[in-house]
Amino acid sequence: MARLPSVAEALRGPATGSPNYVLGADSRPQEGVPRGSLTKHTWRQSGIYPDAAHDYWVYVPAQYDAAEPACVMAFQDGNAYAAADGPVRAPTVFDNLIHRREMPVTIGVFVDPGRKDEPYDQRAAQYVPLTDAYARFLIEELLPQVGKAHNLTADAAGHAVCGMSDGGLCAFTVGWQRPDAFSKVVSHIGSFTRLRGGSEYPFLIRNTRGNPKPIRVFLQDGESDLNIAEGSWPLANRSMASALQYARYDHRFEFGAGGHDLQHGGAIFPATLRWLWRDYPGVEGAAPPGPEAVCGQWDVVTRAHSEVRRSVLKVAANNGGLTATLEDERDGALEVTAVKFEDGILHYAYALPPSQRIWGKGSDGPVTAWLRLEGDRLEGALSAGEATAFDYATTATRRERDA
Repeated sequence: MARLPSVAEALRGPATGSPNYVLGADSRPQEGVPRGSLTKHTWRQSGIYPDAAHDYWVYVPAQYDAAEPACVMAFQDGNAYAAADGPVRAPTVFDNLIHRREMPVTIGVFVDPGRKDEPYDQRAAQYVPLTDAYARFLIEELLPQVGKAHNLTADAAGHAVCGMSDGGLCAFTVGWQRPDAFSKVVSHIGSFTRLRGGSEYPFLIRNTRGNPKPIRVFLQDGESDLNIAEGSWPLANRSMASALQYARYDHRFEFGAGGHDLQHGGAIFPATLRWLWRDYPGVEGAAPPGPEAVCGQWDVVTRAHSEVRRSVLKVAANNGGLTATLEDERDGALEVTAVKFEDGILHYAYALPPSQRIWGKGSDGPVTAWLRLEGDRLEGALSAGEATAFDYATTATRRERDA
């Protein structure tokens, strides 16, 4: 297995730093914001990883009340995320966002990889396999230990997991293997190239189309990330994002100019947490947008094979539901047979016109849309085909909003 940059190297990042990725105000202590506590511990009683000691840090927000179960977020390579002078400074970000109710009251558990003979010597053995072993380590051993002193929610919706590089692969594996325990995943520069490991995930994810696992996934990578014999990290993360969209997962992919470090992931970490916890009870703005958010006219562009197809979608409210019309530049008016907006996704369907039969490879089935709302933009795919669903990249920009 090829050697990746060490955690220390990933923390250090490029020698000159990246002027595009700097920590903002949310990552720095703010006047009037109460600060939580961070304490160090060591776990030596693992039955899942015998003879391996794990250093870990527990962050408890100032707003924590033992009478109310707190959310929990577990970090691999924990010290990299918890360090007060590091590239992420997660405890400070937690302080600021919890204070403004932009994320729930959350206890952070920052876990370093196990060690037997020297620090980090068990990292690959724990982080790379696609088994449930590390998930069980968190669920059966470490979180119960933390739970002896703190009241943690048992609800998977209140559990998140995060990591970088092989730790990002590990974070995804935890959510993939145990979505009943961890519903939220953050992967920075994830190693989805690992042979007989992370490289399998895009195919596995695509095979869950129609029955996606109940996880929300945030991916981050950069164009200057690793390119070695095992593969290209930028290409692998793009493949992950494509697979997550194909299988209709709640996901977000941030692709920048950075390398194999936490500079980019740290700079956007506050925004990542807002997105991750956006609809959790008690969070400011947690109520999802209603159907009125998509009412109006949209200019739709679909790229299918070598063709760029344009149409105008009009969505209107009707007795608590939605109706829609679609005007295609080649086929004219198309009958929209179904339309709905839920969980921030616009879905609609229309009968396949003759000029689009090639989209479904001869199928007569309907064309269906899956478009995620981001402000005045929709992004996702149109899908055609029956035995095999073919996705075609689709975007829409708002032409006008209904009054």
